[in-house]
Amino acid sequence: MESSSISVKALKKELTKVKDSALLIGFFKEKLSLNEEFKKLDMQFGGIISSCIKNNGFKAEKGEIKSVYTNKNIKNIVLVGLGGEKKYNFDVLSAIIADASKRLRDNSTESFSIFLSSFGNGKFKDEELVEKIALSSLIGLYRFTEYKTKDRDKIKSIKQITIITSSNKNFDSEMQYASVVADAVNKTRDLVNTPPNVATPEYVASYAKEIAKKNNLKCIIFDEKQIEKMKMGCFIGVAKGSINKPRLVVIEYHGAKNKKPIAIVGKGVTFDSGGLNLKPYPYILNMKDDKGGAVAAMHIAEACSKLKIPISLVVVTPLCENMIDAASYRPDDVLTAYNGMTVEIKNTDAEGRLILADALSYAAEKKPQAIIDIATLTGASLVVLGYVGTPFVCTDDDLRKNLNNASVKSLEKVWELPLWQEYDESLKSDIADVKHIGDEGEAGVITAAMFLKNFVNEVPWLHIDIGTTVWSKVDKGVHNSLEQS
Repeated sequence: MESSSISVKALKKELTKVKDSALLIGFFKEKLSLNEEFKKLDMQFGGIISSCIKNNGFKAEKGEIKSVYTNKNIKNIVLVGLGGEKKYNFDVLSAIIADASKRLRDNSTESFSIFLSSFGNGKFKDEELVEKIALSSLIGLYRFTEYKTKDRDKIKSIKQITIITSSNKNFDSEMQYASVVADAVNKTRDLVNTPPNVATPEYVASYAKEIAKKNNLKCIIFDEKQIEKMKMGCFIGVAKGSINKPRLVVIEYHGAKNKKPIAIVGKGVTFDSGGLNLKPYPYILNMKDDKGGAVAAMHIAEACSKLKIPISLVVVTPLCENMIDAASYRPDDVLTAYNGMTVEIKNTDAEGRLILADALSYAAEKKPQAIIDIATLTGASLVVLGYVGTPFVCTDDDLRKNLNNASVKSLEKVWELPLWQEYDESLKSDIADVKHIGDEGEAGVITAAMFLKNFVNEVPWLHIDIGTTVWSKVDKGVHNSLEQS
């Protein structure tokens, strides 16, 4: 993971005194004239900036990058187009910083500076800009190279990023936040990208135990015999087809006294073949990412501990494989969930909601103030929002408000879907309490959520379906062409 070796700092310094391999300066289309500070820098470099704007056609279109080699204190002055000022926002900033960082890295630059004020438009506080710039560069520079053995010495990387400011503030809290969050995101990506022959349920459970040990978190791991004794029939039913035995990991973070915890439940299918309803090619590819919800949940606990967030968490992650074997569960089987409900199986490739059913019931027993589950649950999420955003359902106004606020801060787009009672009709079973999938092809994200709702015991609940946004089709902005997570 590259970002772990990148140092990012904010430094008060005059532009004319900056020494670095590259300096990024942002320009709006409407403001290509140089201010007094830029004029001094331009004069120092023999008018190279004004000449580039005037003669080389730099128009400051959104994402446009013009690098001018100087071989002086600053070896490369990089003009970055921010587009129109009216359309400029943190989404635009984030994508531009990430793409510029990647381009500099790929050009063998090992360190660069960013002139903070040139990337603001008067609407953003310096604290917000610093946080977003640091976070976007660290997340944008992510690459997964763990299993590359050839030419490792030729892998290019950034070692230092300096944000040049004119403020007396030290921005320590913003830098810490960006560093911790980027570390959590990129470590989540690393584990999601780890191949399934390595990242088995036992491996991921051991990883969680190590996280807990390093961050003073409580961690309990239940093995297959304990899970079966707990009568988690849905979880065990899914896991029986694999030689790699299941694990239930429970992590606790106590950051607030005398407050009920928030429960976070993450789906952890370390590989999903589809079971007896085997996934065809190419849909079976990348099914190592089906553990994304569990891995994200673990790193949320770690990040909260590092940042000393004043809340308490209980993180529940069921870990297993969905494979084919003589012992595999079948369509038409009836499984008994942890809360006693009987579930009629219609498709073994809808296994995630089964292991979540038992984990949600277990979490609800802890009497948390709220339950949040994160799951690569449905392919239907692609139909709903494509690769752009994540659908969610929610039963509580405060949870809904908090998620929408978090969406704005994180730049992760979300959209709520309804939980209308009519969708319950498609889950009715003639032989059991409930079917685990609705009628094929109808409102897949919603019916999956309606099934899960049976297991939260009226606790305020938020379900986030990252079935599509766990990975990205393109290596652009903060996204990565492997798993985005």
